[in-house]
Amino acid sequence: MSGSSDRVSAHGAHGAPGTRFRPDQMGRATPPPSDASDRPVVVFGLLQAGLSFARSLGRAGVEVHGVTLHDTDFGIASRYLRSRHVFPEGLADRDALVVRTMRRLAAGRRLVLIPERDDHVGFVLDHWDEIAEFADVPLPADPDATMSLRRKERLVEVAERAEVAAPHTVFADCEETIAGAALHPPFILKPAEGQGYALTFGEKAVVADSVDSACATWRRAHDAGFEMLVQELIPDSHEHVYSLLVYIARDGQPLAAVVGRKVRQGPLRFGSSAFFEIDYDPRVIESGMRLLESAGYTGFAHVEFAYDRRDDTYKLLEVNTRPPVWIGIAVNRWFDIARVAYDDLCGRPGGACRVLRDRLSWVYLAKDAYVSYQLARRGELDWQALAAQYLRRHKVSAVFAADDLRPVLASIAYLRSRV
Repeated sequence: MSGSSDRVSAHGAHGAPGTRFRPDQMGRATPPPSDASDRPVVVFGLLQAGLSFARSLGRAGVEVHGVTLHDTDFGIASRYLRSRHVFPEGLADRDALVVRTMRRLAAGRRLVLIPERDDHVGFVLDHWDEIAEFADVPLPADPDATMSLRRKERLVEVAERAEVAAPHTVFADCEETIAGAALHPPFILKPAEGQGYALTFGEKAVVADSVDSACATWRRAHDAGFEMLVQELIPDSHEHVYSLLVYIARDGQPLAAVVGRKVRQGPLRFGSSAFFEIDYDPRVIESGMRLLESAGYTGFAHVEFAYDRRDDTYKLLEVNTRPPVWIGIAVNRWFDIARVAYDDLCGRPGGACRVLRDRLSWVYLAKDAYVSYQLARRGELDWQALAAQYLRRHKVSAVFAADDLRPVLASIAYLRSRV
């Protein structure tokens, strides 16, 4: 394994909104050529998405370093990292050590910092002024623009301003609010922000069949320190979740976009993708871009919608201000959204927005096998569709790469921690 390692033990030592996006401005999915830069990159978090970044930029000759907050981030084993730095939970002065390490890796140059997951974005926001001294990040120059999308009760306000349809949502500050929400069960409860709830309870959201069960879920979350929302449940929404992934340049212009659909997810119904496929719909792009423009957002955004067959609309579910786990579907020789972002953050001009429409799918094989097993036990697995999906020629693996096998082996420990 190339590069240096720095594992710290717990026991020791930006831009303005741009013009309205129009689908007729789309170009072919071919990234502009560019040479390797002397701007170093820190990939902050190294699961599926972070690993895709490390491989893409490392193969291009960019100096890439890995920083993680979790021992099980298997991408830290990638051969494309020049150095590796692990700061596990429980480490004294961990935040200060992380910032100090990033500053040292910058070595007097402007660093490009890619936060992978919600807790990494939260870390960057918590240390915004310090990090801004030495790094460029794929987030808006105004942190409040990011918070307006991360906080789901604020997201509702942004959606209303942008005239983007969304399920009826109420911020559940107490049980009385839930009882008076004027929602007819079943409805859904979800955390107001971040992935902490899912890590604590093993589920991203809970479907309540009554006000009493909703209040019980709220009490459990409240006792654990989580703020919750109660939201209208769109019928069969888990089968029709569509996503927009977009990178918006610092001048507000979208440079690369992908629209697709969750085919299978885990945990079932309300989880992250196990199998994802490109499924282009211009309404998803138009609504998502209108929302992001209204918020003054730049950088990576992952906007999720649920298709509502009752009125033939896509309704907003959430916005992730970071790459999705399946970003690897948009990292290849012909369309490399990681390189597009790097070039923009290095100050290179972009071209017209390119939208990936190729018939591609992304699979996290180990997770999809487990999810498919669960669906089969429930009698909900379409075996014929499953076979067709796996026989399809163009698939992108979440972890496997013939030129970088160590993360595959390292992922075993991660899988054990998640089951």
